[in-house]
Amino acid sequence: MQGVTLRLTGGDRPALVVGATRQAISAVATLRESGMPVRLCTTARPPASLIAHDEQGDFEWCARAFSQEDVSAARLVIAADGDPAVNTVLRNSARHADKLFLDATTGRGDFELLGAASRDNPRDDLWQHAQVCLVGAGPGDPGLLTLDGQQALAGCDVVLYDRLVAPAVLDFAPKNAERRFVGKQRDHHHMRQPALNALMIELAEQGQRVVRLKGGDPFVFGRGGEELIDLARAGIATRVIPGVTSGSGCATYADIPLTHRGVAASVQFLTAHGRHGELDHDWTSLVRGGHTLVVYMGVMALDNLCPALTRHGMRVDTPAALIERGTTPEQRVLTGTVSSLPGIAARHTVTSPAVLIVGDVVNLRHTIARARTLEHTEDPVIDPGSPRAYGI
Repeated sequence: MQGVTLRLTGGDRPALVVGATRQAISAVATLRESGMPVRLCTTARPPASLIAHDEQGDFEWCARAFSQEDVSAARLVIAADGDPAVNTVLRNSARHADKLFLDATTGRGDFELLGAASRDNPRDDLWQHAQVCLVGAGPGDPGLLTLDGQQALAGCDVVLYDRLVAPAVLDFAPKNAERRFVGKQRDHHHMRQPALNALMIELAEQGQRVVRLKGGDPFVFGRGGEELIDLARAGIATRVIPGVTSGSGCATYADIPLTHRGVAASVQFLTAHGRHGELDHDWTSLVRGGHTLVVYMGVMALDNLCPALTRHGMRVDTPAALIERGTTPEQRVLTGTVSSLPGIAARHTVTSPAVLIVGDVVNLRHTIARARTLEHTEDPVIDPGSPRAYGI
């Protein structure tokens, strides 16, 4: 229990401690010093020094496994068993009963929270009903990680992260949390999806709190749905925390509004490549006017999707932009038309990750740049420290 501050005083209801490890013995001693009665549930015989306290009325040893009645009667619950699976079951039982909980074997719990505050503000403990959190890390800028995402990372034991996750985001996890790279890119998967799903289930069943940290948003071309289904089938309690999807975030950092009154009243997100090859799009919906296309895997889309759009009736002069490494200091924005942009990108050697934006809203980037121009200057006023300064 080193490093854990117990904000506790005595009372009639006991604290429940489960296990016979050294952490369990330390927890019992600490709780008794605070004046709180203790119930210890373990089939292993505790030290004689503890059994001697049984006669004083403030300590009870139950030579059996804990029950739900033990949890319900407790003021707080401490897991200190040598078997992580037992601690996991106890954690779930405690939180189902709305009890303060601490895993003394890892030092993680909610003793720093007041009980009422924990109930009034569910953000105080994002792990209350989850063993795995699928967290969207955003498109690259660490500042786009949500507060819930930060709190999930702060309470995890293991982080499984993608290649597009900024290293600074991993710093929100505890220093002793395990960090595993499980990223994917086209034709090269560090870990196949079925194996990754099995790994999350295995870690959760071991009692680990797992963050699956994904670039962008888990449910927008992020395979979060596939992961959630497998976890649910395995009976793993899961929470999904959304993130800023790259299509939206990159467009914003490039000064391209995806919708704009009088220019575009709708927006469509699509990917340039399907699970088994090229996608069979509804071309009529894609080429209509007053509509914005946001294409993930944008580099691939240049040679495949752009020519197909013009073949199906899109104006060849429809504005288009390619945003490379959006929201990062290495961001580049190339603009042209749906017919000219593939050649422009080839000359500038654009590489993934990149997002393609097609539609008249792309011209608003230049309108915004002109609006920033002061009357006595010739160049737009652009912060050189911003990714927006890297546009072409």
